[in-house]
Amino acid sequence: MGPDRSRETTPAGIPWSEFGRLRGRFTDRWPTVFHLPLVHDHFALARQHAGPVRSLLDVGATERVHEPNARATWPDVDYRSLDLDRTNRHDYHDFAAVDRQFDLLLLLEVLEHLEPRQAIEMVAQCRQRVRPGGHLLVSVPNVFRPGVQQEWTHVAALPYQDLGALLHHGGFEVLHGARVYYGSRRSRLLHARLFHALHRFLGVDYAQSIVMLARRP
Repeated sequence: MGPDRSRETTPAGIPWSEFGRLRGRFTDRWPTVFHLPLVHDHFALARQHAGPVRSLLDVGATERVHEPNARATWPDVDYRSLDLDRTNRHDYHDFAAVDRQFDLLLLLEVLEHLEPRQAIEMVAQCRQRVRPGGHLLVSVPNVFRPGVQQEWTHVAALPYQDLGALLHHGGFEVLHGARVYYGSRRSRLLHARLFHALHRFLGVDYAQSIVMLARRP
């Protein structure tokens, strides 16, 4: 009899069987990436389903690139940013300095830059900073789009099933998911109508990102 390997874990430290069950939930919910609806920007799900947002923490905010969209969506929002990079202006440079909870956290195009265990810790930190009933809006590059991972700072590829499993493992309820395509209306119509069957046949998507809206119970 071979060695007992039942206690072995994924690189994220989650037992393989547990992760498989979590991943299966989202495979059942969205059998293919094309079962996720298409939206035109990262904020669409939050605008439709997050309710009133009075306070917002943008995690991994880089040059605060999402601030204009956040303020346009919620004009009176108390926007705060967090990023390790001290060359840019931010309200926080470490989670330890965040001494309050927010209605909404943004975690947009961040997790792909982290090792699996770091990603789990990041989601746990986010959960602590979201008020009960508050939301986390998270996005990652869509790995079903060719070439999307071709950036040397990208450490992990997260298919939509893995992203859902990660959020569920971190104590969030995944409410909605979508594919984000930033192209022009004409380009979007060409893909959606003319090339739709070909995309499905090849299993190759044209949307650049996957976005999910999750809630802290």
